[in-house]
This record gives sequence, structure tokens and C-alpha cells, in this order.
Amino acid sequence: MGQQASAISKEAIWRDHLTRYAASGKTIAAFCRDEAIAEGNFYAWRTRLRQDTANMAQKASTSAPKQVAPFIDLGPVKSRAVNHETARTSASAIAPGIDIRLDLGNGIVLTIARR
Repeated sequence: MGQQASAISKEAIWRDHLTRYAASGKTIAAFCRDEAIAEGNFYAWRTRLRQDTANMAQKASTSAPKQVAPFIDLGPVKSRAVNHETARTSASAIAPGIDIRLDLGNGIVLTIARR
């Protein structure tokens, strides 16, 4: 357990170094020189922490429950003659033909037509 605690504290120290570097406005070489840090270690830890962050983000996105779109009840689809004047004034009138277009994303469109 001592090695794990040591790794966590090293990670915290390097996260702090990287945060201070980002705020410093210095080049990596100048920051490492001022902090007495080996540039090789700086690059290695920056890469490691970026990969850890990316892996955690990927795990979070794959383990998160998927959002399910709510069901939309369009009501009964009945063939019946509709007076065009009534259809213009009544939102509840159902026309004899029906077209449903669903944009599923990524350029995929589902169209359902009933005539």
C-alpha cells in the first residue's frame, strides 16, 4: 500500500507542476530549469496524466447510462376523409395520408409514409 500512496502523491505533485506551468507563461525548458525538474520527467508525466484523463473520460462515457428518447404517441392513424377547411382550423384532424420524418443524426433520416 505504501507504493500506491507514493504513486498518488507523485501524481498530485505532477498535476500541481503542470497546473503551475500552464499558468506561468514560460517555455517548458525555462519552467523546468526554474523548478529544478528534468525535462524528460516533465514530458513523461504530462503524457501519462493526459492518457489517464483520456482513459477515465472514455470509461465514464461507456459506463454512463444511455439517454433514451421519450416515446411520442402520435395517436391512432385512421383513414378518413377530412374537410380541407376543417383540417386548416383543427389541429386534431387526421389527414388520410401521413408522413413521419425522423432525423436520427449522422445524416440518417427515417421516413414513414402512409397513403
